[in-house]
Amino acid sequence: QKLEDDNNTSSKLYGDTCRCLKEAEERVGAEWDGVTVLDDKNGKPPMPDYVIKAIGQGDIRSVLRWINANRTEDRANAISSAVELCGDSPLLAAAVFNNLALMSLLLQLGADVNSRDSAGFTAISMTFSSSKIGSGFVSVSEGIRLLLSWGASFFPGDGHSRESHISSATKRGAHDIANLLASELGGRRCEIVSLTSQPELNGKTCVADEYLPASNQYKVTLETKCK
Repeated sequence: QKLEDDNNTSSKLYGDTCRCLKEAEERVGAEWDGVTVLDDKNGKPPMPDYVIKAIGQGDIRSVLRWINANRTEDRANAISSAVELCGDSPLLAAAVFNNLALMSLLLQLGADVNSRDSAGFTAISMTFSSSKIGSGFVSVSEGIRLLLSWGASFFPGDGHSRESHISSATKRGAHDIANLLASELGGRRCEIVSLTSQPELNGKTCVADEYLPASNQYKVTLETKCK
């Protein structure tokens, strides 16, 4: 209502807010007033507005202080009650702002890499938005690789599937990311097995960095040393 009062109905924020309200009505009924806070049945704690603001400002210390203040709650997977954020978790919010350091810390604290907001978007969907690929490819590439290494999945539907992400990367010249996504193990954390040339590496964990189609092999990074 405030956006309408301010005659701000042409902004992306207004469009996103209307979309989230529509989806909320479909979930709980059209009689919902859009204001009353509904009970959350998934057991996840609410994320305070000041934490959302801290994420947007890159204030990692304040975010971690709130999460660690009560470890009995699953605060790394808390849910925002702000309508315009569509139920984002801290990880999704960090992905919106492409805060790689915070994303990494949240994953280590138990954040669900495949958590989805009310519109079905995941952290990798947020990181993979077309505007980000065009404005800061290096950091976006690192964010995508980080999420893949933690087991990020893709889901059916426009904007959520593996194919749509590959297409988005290809259109913007991010061919290394497109090729990585197109390969079965691209970006994934894996265990080395049956390596006869260097048997001492068997059993070690690595991340598949690049698919080499000519040899049907992967260039990998060991988690204990450089390539």
